[in-house]
Amino acid sequence: MLSLKDLNPQQREAVTTTSGPVLLLAGAGSGKTRVIIYRIAYLIERMKVAPKHILAVTFTNKAANEMQERLREMLESTVKGLQVSTFHSLCVKILRKHIHHLEYRSNFTIYDASDQLSVIKGIIDDNGYQDTGLIDAKSAHFAIGQAKTWGKTPEDFLIQKHSMRDVLIGRVFREYQETLKGCNAIDFDDILNLTLELMKNYSEVRHELSELYRYIMVDEYQDTNRAQYELLRYLTQTHRNLCVVGDDDQSIYGWRGADIRNILDFEKDYAEAQIIKLEQNYRSTQTILTAANHVIENNDNRMVKTLWSDKRGGEQLGWIVGADEMEEMGKVTDQIRLQVMRSALQYRDHAILFRSNFQSRVIEEALRDGSVPYVVVGSTSFYDRKEVKDAIAYLRVVFNTRDEVNLHRIINYPKRGIGKTSLIHANMYCNQFHKPLFSILEKASEYSKISSEAARSMEYFAHTIRRYKLRFQNERMDQVFVDLLDEVGFIRELEKEKTDAKTKERRITCVLELLRSVQQYVSKNPDKTLKDYLERIMLFSKEDPKDEEANNAVTLLTLHSAKGLEFPYVFMVGMAEGVFPNKRALDEGGESEERRLCYVGITRAQKGLTFSMAKSRKRYSETLPQEPSRFLTEIDQNLFSKPVEGQLSERQKQANAQQARSQFFAQIKQMRGE
Repeated sequence: MLSLKDLNPQQREAVTTTSGPVLLLAGAGSGKTRVIIYRIAYLIERMKVAPKHILAVTFTNKAANEMQERLREMLESTVKGLQVSTFHSLCVKILRKHIHHLEYRSNFTIYDASDQLSVIKGIIDDNGYQDTGLIDAKSAHFAIGQAKTWGKTPEDFLIQKHSMRDVLIGRVFREYQETLKGCNAIDFDDILNLTLELMKNYSEVRHELSELYRYIMVDEYQDTNRAQYELLRYLTQTHRNLCVVGDDDQSIYGWRGADIRNILDFEKDYAEAQIIKLEQNYRSTQTILTAANHVIENNDNRMVKTLWSDKRGGEQLGWIVGADEMEEMGKVTDQIRLQVMRSALQYRDHAILFRSNFQSRVIEEALRDGSVPYVVVGSTSFYDRKEVKDAIAYLRVVFNTRDEVNLHRIINYPKRGIGKTSLIHANMYCNQFHKPLFSILEKASEYSKISSEAARSMEYFAHTIRRYKLRFQNERMDQVFVDLLDEVGFIRELEKEKTDAKTKERRITCVLELLRSVQQYVSKNPDKTLKDYLERIMLFSKEDPKDEEANNAVTLLTLHSAKGLEFPYVFMVGMAEGVFPNKRALDEGGESEERRLCYVGITRAQKGLTFSMAKSRKRYSETLPQEPSRFLTEIDQNLFSKPVEGQLSERQKQANAQQARSQFFAQIKQMRGE
């Protein structure tokens, strides 16, 4: 029997308000998943709604499966027919039944990324577009995906007077769509867009689905894009029974198409909507929540809510400052080790959150040096990133020319005219004469099947490697590495990649971070050689820890990856202006989303929260002084165990002024004998 006794008053209201549009403003840690499950159970058990008429939409298959499992455990009655799925799973189901209206067959194929790239490459090759130097398959694939996310068509590229590159992308886009349709195939982005096309143009489909799904619930509504928003409008046109659950303060995915207007404008779109705020937090202490509230209330365009907890007080916020990033992370590592040694804590009780992927290098090295186990979640470990592995491959080949795995990795990267056919012939000669590949490269012109152009490139490449091998033995390792990457055009190759600006910047930043790590290594270990450095790097390439070890490890993850997770003790590192908030995001007008990201990070902590920063940071060859993040100075300094050094926020200035006035008047009263 369903009981609502364990719910707080606002949660009960959310569960029992079943008619018409409802917006549940669910703050971090407020038990929203529980509310959704209870609401579905209430509809089935108390309202006697047939499960088939209920639709619940989540953003991951894992969340959908967990929700269904919990409902099966809660309800004695069957939940057969209940639809709990992601938007894409729902739309595939709709398309299988109705896509014939769009002149596709119901047994359509969904192309994955490699299939899509293959089609696009064929179109570019067939039309000779690669000769223009303006597009390649990867860049066109990315541009088409972005266009579909924002609801653009090939004509949007073609009818406007865009650049020649945009025109070419429009042509590829148009032929790509025609090719897919001819193959009775769709891609991931088409799943939403074609469903939306069905809903717009075929009233019978729209009516059938609206009658079927009479009660619709959507989790993480702040993360929906415009296509998902429009789809929901069509599905609820007749009954308007739409319950959306979300938190505008946790909208952090604008860069991948999420539209915060969907939740901010909900009252405009549904004038009769009831808004219920879930503000009681069951995760964090009041100290942590007060800090989160102080940060987020500085965003203007938001729906006002204030998180609170019955876990009064709590540990004060920690504050760590290092002279540079290595010292910063050394102090963070020491504190984690100390907490594990002194308290009944495990390493797994701790998480380190950071803004950008390149930061993980310093974090990983500090933890390794401190013998602290860790796992990287939601992103690639720094030393496993492709651009980093490519750069290190040059060092490995210089040190050992017989390392043919890494030799194959770099022999034509950056491109130097050594194609697959030439490599096949070179490897054939290796087998024929029982020689290592590098020996063949050194005298490639002596082998008849290798073209003269490829042979020249091979010999020059081998000569370059030999020359740098000598330099590494006699000169400073960090400077020689810089010269090597510069001579082969490594950074220039990354700059030429036809990908989005953020990806390009991230890859270049990671390579520069690698160069900086070599510089730091040489500065601390002037007598060490290339062999010593490569042995150190090997530590970061060893096999993952066994499950029992991984279960007790510090979690490393970006702030974006942390959403939806929680940890007893959280360390938010790199809390300096330009790092977080990220300078690029600020330049693009994204301060509000950066502040929401900070809010998400703070609210991951259950018991303890520590911020850290470095007073200076190396940027290329320059050492830059750093100031604390503006987000830190927005927090009442009394919440910290020690004050944050830097510019005080207006809030703190006012609080300090009020305190000074109070002390002044207290002294006056004392002098008067009052």
